[in-house]
Amino acid sequence: MEWAVLVLFAALAALLIGLPLRGASAAADAGEPSLESLREEHERLLAELRELDEDAASGRISAAERRSGRRALAPRLREVTEMLRAEGDDPRRAVVRS
Repeated sequence: MEWAVLVLFAALAALLIGLPLRGASAAADAGEPSLESLREEHERLLAELRELDEDAASGRISAAERRSGRRALAPRLREVTEMLRAEGDDPRRAVVRS
């Protein structure tokens, strides 16, 4: 009986997690991402880069892991930055808050 309840909760959690993702992909397929979503992604990517730097500085990850992480994030950050510039937005505006 406990397993049935556990499976039910797991299925419910998967459904709740999957629904927003499905909606986001449908919105992305419908057209260009919104300016606000691009700004949010830009800030998230910059925060991930800062976290990599902080983790490397504190010794939680190696320098090679830091480089690998930055290489993985850089292409998407470049792409988002170019999309923001194409929309006439200045991506450096968001960096000032850090």
